[in-house]
Amino acid sequence: MTAHSFAAWVEPLAASYRENRADIVQLTRTLTDEQLSLATGDEGWSVREEVTHIAASDPDFVTTLGAILDGGTPDLSIFNEIDARNARNLEAWKSRSIEEIAGELEKNGHALQALLARLTVEDETRQPDGMPFPLAGLINGYGQHGPYHLGQIRAAIGEGG
Repeated sequence: MTAHSFAAWVEPLAASYRENRADIVQLTRTLTDEQLSLATGDEGWSVREEVTHIAASDPDFVTTLGAILDGGTPDLSIFNEIDARNARNLEAWKSRSIEEIAGELEKNGHALQALLARLTVEDETRQPDGMPFPLAGLINGYGQHGPYHLGQIRAAIGEGG
């Protein structure tokens, strides 16, 4: 992975993103077919669907943050009707192998780190047009996404923390 420098407020978040992503990629590559089919406590999804959801959600976040950092207007409608969007994403990704999904998780992790490295001190409190909270809220919020779903996966397969 390319080494990046981060604004002071971003460094702990980037480290958390990195650690969580390494954990989910490593775990995904070791899951058995039996484990992948286990139900989780989240929306009735299987372990496979949880992993797929993380990978399928990344492009939305990368696109949104990239648009903001490039001075554009992000398409915040991607956060509307999230249940329907999740269902469409799961359907679109269902034919991918678990190794392909792990590869996407890894690739997206690199893209996320590169975007986080572009954030400045001023970005912490900047509130992009149309966004109901400062940019730090978006970064913090998505930073909780992976750990939440990893927790669902670990609980389903009988692993702690």
